[in-house]
Amino acid sequence: MRTRLPIFALLTLASAGPVVAQNLGAFIESRVPKAPTAVMGDGKVQLIYELRITNYGPDRALTQIEVLGNGAGAPLLTIPGEDLKKVIRLIGPQPGAAADARVVPVGRSATLFLQVTLADAKSVPTSLRHRVVSALADSVAQSRRDTTLTAGVSVLQPGPMVIASPFGGGGGAWVAVNGPGNTSGHRRTLIPIGGLARIPQRFGTDWIKLGPEGAPFHGDSTVNANWYGYGTPIVAVAHGKVVEVKDGIIENVPLSPKMAVPITLETVGGNHVILEIGPGVYAFYAHLQPGSLKVKLGDFVSRGAPIGLLGNSGNSTAPHLHMHVGDQGSPLGCEGIPFVFDQFQLLGRVKGVDQEEVWKATQPAVSKSRELPMENQVVLFPK
Repeated sequence: MRTRLPIFALLTLASAGPVVAQNLGAFIESRVPKAPTAVMGDGKVQLIYELRITNYGPDRALTQIEVLGNGAGAPLLTIPGEDLKKVIRLIGPQPGAAADARVVPVGRSATLFLQVTLADAKSVPTSLRHRVVSALADSVAQSRRDTTLTAGVSVLQPGPMVIASPFGGGGGAWVAVNGPGNTSGHRRTLIPIGGLARIPQRFGTDWIKLGPEGAPFHGDSTVNANWYGYGTPIVAVAHGKVVEVKDGIIENVPLSPKMAVPITLETVGGNHVILEIGPGVYAFYAHLQPGSLKVKLGDFVSRGAPIGLLGNSGNSTAPHLHMHVGDQGSPLGCEGIPFVFDQFQLLGRVKGVDQEEVWKATQPAVSKSRELPMENQVVLFPK
């Protein structure tokens, strides 16, 4: 007589093999949508990327994440308990204020925004694995934990492309508003286009110029020309080919809640240019002045060649240059990839840029080479 084993017995038998470490209690999938490239920022090596977790079982609460270099040894990064709430975002409707932000309901996905900081290039591993510790959401206070060790993901080689300043002529301090960092709004914006959800602005920056007194404008802040960066010549950061041009979008009134045109995928970047500056490397310049563009589709340009003038068009509340580098020739249909400037001087950092804040230097300028300015750092580019 044949005996039919219940499903729970089949799972018990299966767990006698190598899958014991998975504990089979955590039916979650973990993957890295875009493998990281090591980039120098804040004087150290940074690995900035995401871990996407999808839950196929009962509601689960994440209790700890560990990042393992080359799949072994001491973790490069450990994010325990409450700290996970700072780096996790549930895809879709957000939990209420009283809910535990670490809970991933059945059938839902969450993104973990990871930033691993290493001392130097010698510390960069060739691959990463992730140890995901979780518990059933209704028993998170109990001792039972399930651990999932993810598959390895390679750290991409070669390193980031070296580019020049996007600003032509003149001097002045520039603030890397919403620049690369784990709390940047650019960093945390997933955009689904063409059937894929990507983070095109992962390393994007809104460059705002400061005047001699440390403010971004003088006089009436609702006049574009009163912003110090307005009209700054924008130039090619490397030799490249023009693969997209958009012109003719009227400009916004600074700090107005209403945009001059409806914001769509076509108008979000305002008047903009995309340069192909390497195989799978595209530089995106956004929010330029209408009628100021100096290039046309198909042009080949040299490093330092005029592109246009800094303006306030598209999804922009004040004159600035939004710039990021992606792996596709599309403003937002790409994954953001890191880059470094050949040289700049670091002057300090601001908490943010608004109408009231006036920045003052509190440290000597520090020369930087082949580094990426991070979120809200104040820098001076070569003239």
